[in-house]
Amino acid sequence: MRIAVIPGDGIGGEVVPAVLPALELLGEHFGLDLSYRIFDWGAERWLAERVGLPPDALDLLASDYPTILLGALGDPRIPDMAHGRDILLGLRRGLDLYVNHRPFTPRGSDRAIALFRENTQGLYAGVGGTVSHGRHPAVAIDECVYTRETVEKFLRYCLRTLSESGRERVTLVHKSNAVPHTGRLWQEVFRAELARFPKLVGNEEYVDSFCYHLVRDPSPYDGVVASNLFGDIISDIGAALMGGLGLAASASVCPETGCALFEPVHGSAPDIAGRGIANPYAAATAVALMLDHLGHLPAAASLRRALAAAARTDSATPDLGGHGTTGTFMAEVMTRLEKNLADARPEPHA
Repeated sequence: MRIAVIPGDGIGGEVVPAVLPALELLGEHFGLDLSYRIFDWGAERWLAERVGLPPDALDLLASDYPTILLGALGDPRIPDMAHGRDILLGLRRGLDLYVNHRPFTPRGSDRAIALFRENTQGLYAGVGGTVSHGRHPAVAIDECVYTRETVEKFLRYCLRTLSESGRERVTLVHKSNAVPHTGRLWQEVFRAELARFPKLVGNEEYVDSFCYHLVRDPSPYDGVVASNLFGDIISDIGAALMGGLGLAASASVCPETGCALFEPVHGSAPDIAGRGIANPYAAATAVALMLDHLGHLPAAASLRRALAAAARTDSATPDLGGHGTTGTFMAEVMTRLEKNLADARPEPHA
């Protein structure tokens, strides 16, 4: 298991190194034979060399480091986020990471809602342009572009994953009444693919209605599939229902190649960077998602138990109600993780 680690900018450079000891401990305990390499792609390199993704980056990752742990991207010295687009969108499109999985567990619930977002097309496809009069844009156009092939393979993967994991319900979120062409494409493919999975009960909702109902009562929802823009918006609502962006993580996957990127979904938070109070919970959850993806479910479950227990202590960071730092919180996680692993170790025979 060879992992590319990209801490990125701001608090990414604090929370990612903080969670690597947990990954190392789990690798040693479960015999995962993992290794990682840290890459310096981010704002500092962009400012020094104007390099986001180096020319050979995609080939290197695909061949040698198909599993990627990313911290956060964003720096006030680069207000247009040029380096962030180059790195993050370059990875998504270049490695065809068209499935984004962002589970979230609303407060008061013991079951995560499985949200899947198409990750490479739609309004984020980069198709469009501007017509300027003088120095100011007079017309600005962004095109929503979807190919049937991408929608089919995305929905087929999501529905198969939901069915195989024992989910019973799935909701397609769309806006076909106002965006009829891509909306109807999604509806048509969803209905056709759903017929392949008789154990799943499907329904469809307009995105505005869905968000309203999700905030009022998330309990009816089990699995959710959505296009790129709608999934982006829904996932942040899901993070709010969990308790904040500091708790949420995502996986971006290409099922055909196995390439996958895991990241906390919070930003680089320059306002608190360097103060030692950044919450590493989401970065550790990204590690758990990575272990899930690689088939190491017991290791992922052990990490999640340690995280949940540590988050209820005073060692947690201030956003979780504690008085701890990034370091004290992860020290508490490591203590509880070591205990979990020791308790699970079988007793030697007499």
